[in-house]
Amino acid sequence: MQWEVEALEPAELQRLVLAAVDRDVLARQVAREDAQRRALAAFLNGWEAAGE
Repeated sequence: MQWEVEALEPAELQRLVLAAVDRDVLARQVAREDAQRRALAAFLNGWEAAGE
């Protein structure tokens, strides 16, 4: 099946994507990305402190 993504309402696009994605895999990926954001923020905070 093929759709013009631009023609879909955002809520419908989200519903289709979430229906096709394994929720456990998605949750693990979101957690990994969150950990990476925290690590990057900690690095940047250390970098700023070193420059003071």
